[in-house]
Amino acid sequence: MLRVDKIILAILAIEHLGFGIYGFYSPEGIAELTGYALNSEFAYSEIRAYYTLISGLGLMAFLAIFIHKLARQTYILFSFMFGCIFLGRLANYLLTGQMDNSIMIAMIAEALVIVLSLWRLASSKDRSPVEV
Repeated sequence: MLRVDKIILAILAIEHLGFGIYGFYSPEGIAELTGYALNSEFAYSEIRAYYTLISGLGLMAFLAIFIHKLARQTYILFSFMFGCIFLGRLANYLLTGQMDNSIMIAMIAEALVIVLSLWRLASSKDRSPVEV
């Protein structure tokens, strides 16, 4: 595994494990950060479920640093998941015409994850299986 892959996977792991664990243990903190209202147990469940998924993605990125065969699947999953989230935000903008700074920052961060993942996927095709 190349050093650049280890660095990118470490960044993805730290970011997503951090946010995921924070959202799971502190739905109120995420609600405050995003402007959600937690008016029911279902609302708490939704935030915890989503941030558990984010933690899972971070864990997968962390494991891929040591289990090199996971790297390609990790990049595919990050590309797909964050591509869907990015498209959802874009669709929201097209439907409502609303784009505040926090949405823009989130979209830039998501686009960065997508671009980095796609870049590493494309470069992994150029390497032999021994290097991957």
